[in-house]
Amino acid sequence: MSQVKAEVNEAQILDPISMPLTGEALIEASAGTGKTYTLAALYLRLLLGLGRESALEVGQILVVTFTEAATAELRERIRKRIQEARVAFILGDSDDPFIKQLLALHTDHARAVLDLEFAASEMDQAAIFTIHGFCQRMLKQHAFESGTNFNAQLISDDSDIIRQGLLDFWRNTLYQAPVSLANEILSVYATPEKLFSQIRGYLGLAQLQLSPDYSDFDLKSAWDEFEIRQLQLREALAKVLASDEPCDDLQGLIQSSSVDKRSYSKRNLPTWFAKLVAFSQGEKAPFKELLKFSQQQLIDKAKTDDIPRHQIFVEIEGFCAAQIETKAVVFCRALIAVRQNMQLEKDKQQLLSFDDLLQKLAAALAGSSGEMLAKAIRLQYPFALIDEFQDTDTLQYSIFSTLYSHVKVEQEAEAEQLGLLMIGDPKQSIYAFRGADIFTYIKARRQQSNHYTLATNWRSSAAMVNATNQLFSRSPAAFIYAEDIPFQKVAAGKSNHSRLTVAGQTVSAITFWQADTPLNSDQYLQNFATTCAAQIDGMLRHGEISGHPVTPANIAVLVRDRKEAALVQKALLQLQIDSVFMSNRDNIYTVNVARELQYILKAVNEPSNERALRTALATEIFQLSALELYALNQDELAWEALVEEFLSFRDIWWRSGVLAMLQALLQQRQFAQRWLSHAEGERRLTDYLHLAELLQQASAELESNEALIRFLQDRRAQPSGQSQEQQLRLDSDRTRITVITIHKSKGLEYDLVYLPFACRYRTSTSKLYHDDAGVAILDTRGGEQQDQVNKEQLAEDLRLLYVAITRAVQGCFIGMANVTLRNKSVWQKSAIGYLLTLIKEGGESVWLEGISISEALSKLLEQSTDIAVVNVEQIDLAQADLFAEPAAETSSHSGAVLAVRKFKRRLDLNWRLTSYSALSKDAQHAPALESAKLDLEVADEVENVESGSDEMSIFTFAKGAVAGTFLHSIYEEIDFTRADTQQIEEVLTQRLPLSGYDLVWLPCLTDFVHQSLQVKLAAEPAAASFSLSQIDNSNRLVEMEFVMPFKSIQAVQVNQLLREHDLLAKRAGDLVFNKVSGMLKGFIDLTVRVDNRYYVIDYKSNYLGDSASDYQGEALEAAMIDHRYDFQYVLYTLALHRLLRSRLASYDYDTHIGGVFYLFLRGLEIGSDSGVFFTKVSRELIDKLDNLFEGEA
Repeated sequence: MSQVKAEVNEAQILDPISMPLTGEALIEASAGTGKTYTLAALYLRLLLGLGRESALEVGQILVVTFTEAATAELRERIRKRIQEARVAFILGDSDDPFIKQLLALHTDHARAVLDLEFAASEMDQAAIFTIHGFCQRMLKQHAFESGTNFNAQLISDDSDIIRQGLLDFWRNTLYQAPVSLANEILSVYATPEKLFSQIRGYLGLAQLQLSPDYSDFDLKSAWDEFEIRQLQLREALAKVLASDEPCDDLQGLIQSSSVDKRSYSKRNLPTWFAKLVAFSQGEKAPFKELLKFSQQQLIDKAKTDDIPRHQIFVEIEGFCAAQIETKAVVFCRALIAVRQNMQLEKDKQQLLSFDDLLQKLAAALAGSSGEMLAKAIRLQYPFALIDEFQDTDTLQYSIFSTLYSHVKVEQEAEAEQLGLLMIGDPKQSIYAFRGADIFTYIKARRQQSNHYTLATNWRSSAAMVNATNQLFSRSPAAFIYAEDIPFQKVAAGKSNHSRLTVAGQTVSAITFWQADTPLNSDQYLQNFATTCAAQIDGMLRHGEISGHPVTPANIAVLVRDRKEAALVQKALLQLQIDSVFMSNRDNIYTVNVARELQYILKAVNEPSNERALRTALATEIFQLSALELYALNQDELAWEALVEEFLSFRDIWWRSGVLAMLQALLQQRQFAQRWLSHAEGERRLTDYLHLAELLQQASAELESNEALIRFLQDRRAQPSGQSQEQQLRLDSDRTRITVITIHKSKGLEYDLVYLPFACRYRTSTSKLYHDDAGVAILDTRGGEQQDQVNKEQLAEDLRLLYVAITRAVQGCFIGMANVTLRNKSVWQKSAIGYLLTLIKEGGESVWLEGISISEALSKLLEQSTDIAVVNVEQIDLAQADLFAEPAAETSSHSGAVLAVRKFKRRLDLNWRLTSYSALSKDAQHAPALESAKLDLEVADEVENVESGSDEMSIFTFAKGAVAGTFLHSIYEEIDFTRADTQQIEEVLTQRLPLSGYDLVWLPCLTDFVHQSLQVKLAAEPAAASFSLSQIDNSNRLVEMEFVMPFKSIQAVQVNQLLREHDLLAKRAGDLVFNKVSGMLKGFIDLTVRVDNRYYVIDYKSNYLGDSASDYQGEALEAAMIDHRYDFQYVLYTLALHRLLRSRLASYDYDTHIGGVFYLFLRGLEIGSDSGVFFTKVSRELIDKLDNLFEGEA
């Protein structure tokens, strides 16, 4: 056992209220420790001037992160904290511990309110950027200092320029090369695409050393020399082989010498010699075999001084030493040439890529005007917060260190007011493939004397935090580079009250699935995909979190790549569990829909091309059966009609564009309805609509339909992964298990995380490594520094493992197996294997080489209380419900032949989950929109609009959907019976800022809500009137959700029933919708019980006028009819009727149903019936509609 020693760097625990806000500091925030919360807290202090000589404005605080999504999230989180702090300073108190400290430190509350109000109003202009956005802005704003071209255009995807640069290199190299050299190049890089795949990952790494560096290598001249030498060796070798002299018997010389006969055996030597002979006769040089006959190798293999010697052995050695590393040379020259070519082309076209922005700003800062530029940027942004700093690279770090770290001595006064905070977690640096360089982080860390850490995990349960601490703290170097990336335990911010249970039993936070039987990689993936699916199935059946059943939304399966994801999804599907896959690398042009749309576009463009048309019809998009396709072949009239249909689609394409054509095709052929009846329908619809958008964008730059088809063909042949627009969009995942790559999961959290393939091991194919100084070096030969490459790969795998495990809130399940490669166990080479076998024992670091998985896990369990092990080899995973109680009896099925049953039923394409909103929309739009899941719920009014009047009243308060949601939320939150003005004011004080409304509305709305609760609601004459203020919480249900099944119904049936029994319906237009069946879903704003009678109450924020009289009589009825609320209250009444019928033993409609109130809130007035619409749906209508829904009409 080898022994290792490591020291751990300790950091100060960060207190956001007292941390200095000048100078430089590094904050290391472990997963779940509130990095964004801390960043927002420090931002607040900067705005209020706490810890600095003066306060800063939002435009002076630079916040940089690495993705657009992250900038949007940061902006909203900071905006929210500003609003919360502002409210606290108005009230003088807060429940938030940090804001309470702000209140104590900042004594001028009035001033703070003004500063925060101004900050809130300026948040849209806040300096929160991606690194590329920041560089672009600086280059534009300081164009003279930076030497930026004013006319340069930014492009998001430069892959076309890169490919063109590669093709130029390919042509210049191959066309000018001798035939023999060209053939040699083609033997290692058969196509330019093959070469491109090798260099593309390194093109963006500008600060890279090449080793060996073939930049100035003259390949053609070297090849000419090599050819002469090869010819000379062949001639000399042929002469020796033709000789009858004993001294020229090469095989005999070797066999009679002391050369190791285990290597130069009777089996090997003749084979190698045959290759030598073939080479002498003109075959390509077999360098591997030629080396066996080099003089030095024969010396090395000799056991005594009896060494076989011959001049030809010396010449072979010299020839092999002169071998040209063609693959490495072409790789190196291509990398350099493509960079040069693409830069020349971008300069020619005046284009800038995202990488160019960084390089140009860095170059400007290092140039003659660099100090002037740096000073201008510092003056603009005296304080900078760099988020996700672990994902930085050398170039990015050089920019910020130049700006904030290298301020000259004569500028010390300026430097005292500068601040640079770098926030990140080196344990989560997992984006090396994007250019993130952990060694740059390490360099920056070593240069910083101010280190802080966040010490409490607020994401995961106490058990999960404890288990993670136990797993990673056992190793002295959990992340390889112990001194620079130490693992520090964190405390749990959550109590253990929330625990995961299965079948009533508490489940450990981390569970290892153990299998000691040796499995090769494919067996491991197959077996543990099945294990994972079976475990998830059991968890969905029997698992609970805090008493609530586990649902698909609670679960994520984390994988490394698409292959792993496909296996998991297949195993889940076999158990009838739906899933959705999410990955950073998904590209829309790689999906099947893209291929099929290419066929369809060709058919639409050439309807008379019978072959193209038949190909389009045979796609999965059209979903025509073989029988339907055959019928078209036999029916000439039907075929002519089809051609006419495609001609009409072509006309739409010509007149309105490809997007309009594809939308027309979608609706006319009812693709959405067909697709959504299948498991993968939403995925297909999402891809179809996404591609339609991209094709429309591309068509604006193209001259013809044919050019667009070629564009799609080219994109499919060489998809680019860089453009965000081309990233695959997520379809609906509401009832699906999430299968997600670890890279994509970073920043997310899931209650339960499954890592079925943690032991999978793959040798790194990267050529990139770092020397002891952290300099990035590209091994152009490949394999020269494989040990160092593998070490860096293991370090990243450990960081990936940490990211994966820390996504879990309640539990993590890890698949462990004795994985083999070429019959040798390699599980210890995986990240989890490393963690379990390099441990601390008795103060020393010990490598448990050769230990089995069961032994390693047993050692882990000795020190761990929140970790468990399950031996999955003892479970029949294909059959067992893992969490079910044992069956009382088992039946034997020996001899039974299992077969897959054929699905013979016909799917009902009219079945769907629908709503009142969907059924009540206009016929032209409803079916397509509702089926396509594009717009099921439509706001009743225009969007949020402020009144132009200066008077503050409920009539001048904002109108629209946002205002309606806000008003609904107030009535949902307050306790009607205890709602005095103080309680209402407290709720409004919290809700107004969160909804974007000024607190100036507080007095007006407090009075309005209080009075509305007192309005008397008069029902039928036999029932006593009541007000909301009389309804306590035990007699009301808020937002009661209902889902009602219904058999096939048609609009004409519903219209007839409504007209026969409802006065408003007689005056309304027809409901128009296609024949439909399925489930009807909805939410009732408020259901109340008064004197054992039940009422439906629906709040409406509709604006009908500026006085209470506008909300009475005909005006109120007109609004009800206009929005078809008559249909809505009938459906709500039916839902309540069905609920009470199932719950009340002596239920009677006439006795228990009180009726329906529609409260038009703006018109409510004490002592008046304005704003109140009441009706009670007739029992006959409810009975008939009930029967219709049951299919009995």
